[in-house]
Amino acid sequence: MTCRICGSEGEKKYFTVKEMMLGTREAFVYFQCDQCECLQIQDIPDDLSRYYPQDYNGFEPPKANLFQGINGFIKKNKYLASLFPDKDSFRAFKVLFPARQYDILGSLSLSLNTRILDVGSGRGAFLYPLYELGMKNVQGVDPFIPETITYPNGYKIEKNYIQHVKGKWDIIMYNHSFEHVPDPLENLKAVYALLEPTGYCIIRIPTVSSYAWEHYGTNWFQLDAPRHLYLHSVKSIQVLLAQADLTLKKIIYDSTSAQFTNSEKYKNDIGLYEDASRLYAGFLDRKIKKVEYARRANQLNKEGRGDQAAFIITK
Repeated sequence: MTCRICGSEGEKKYFTVKEMMLGTREAFVYFQCDQCECLQIQDIPDDLSRYYPQDYNGFEPPKANLFQGINGFIKKNKYLASLFPDKDSFRAFKVLFPARQYDILGSLSLSLNTRILDVGSGRGAFLYPLYELGMKNVQGVDPFIPETITYPNGYKIEKNYIQHVKGKWDIIMYNHSFEHVPDPLENLKAVYALLEPTGYCIIRIPTVSSYAWEHYGTNWFQLDAPRHLYLHSVKSIQVLLAQADLTLKKIIYDSTSAQFTNSEKYKNDIGLYEDASRLYAGFLDRKIKKVEYARRANQLNKEGRGDQAAFIITK
């Protein structure tokens, strides 16, 4: 079998992985390249859409009236603190109410005029709050939404592939979508064409360069067969970037306790949304284990062995 990332025809390791998010337990064959270490599905299903039901978490719509009331005031300011960490007026909120989902974006010196493209955005929930906060040059693109969406506030999600997007962008991001694309190199070539010379691409993905893959193997929940077509290693990302004339600037590991809690479920043949109470002695035991798993995740991130990471990329 030829590696679709680096072209190696060397000996491969093969694995059988069960579909566990929907709980069908349908089996899929993956192989890991001997050279670039990318784990990839052997045969991409002809109809992937049947593995993405309408209530799939990536298709959740944005929440309206996000910043109303006292809770909305707090949320608004904690998002601003995450996006604009150098502004003194937001620092108290960053300490008291951290919003870590935007910390990576906030590290890239944003302004209200920054142009951000979210590839594989679903219905656009990730960037919607930014548009509400006054960042009017953010947009999503996703080929699998039913139709192009324009929200009442003007925020737009284009039904399209990145190869057909127009304009230039300061930041192009794949927020846990890059592992789903069947043609990663063609996507990165499009990124090169669309990215401003001083721009950044952020690719947040699960990675096999991790303790979780080593420890749990085919029970690692982020395999997510068959939706995740490629589970990249650091080496395979570097191979792709070299082919697309892009440069890896930094890796930020941001794994969570889910690499343990969900993988333990799969290890015990419990689907993602199935009851896992038998794994715990009670409510307190569940809480204690979650705290311990979070501590271990933080340590793995510091060691560069967490099961997901953000790859910060430039031209």
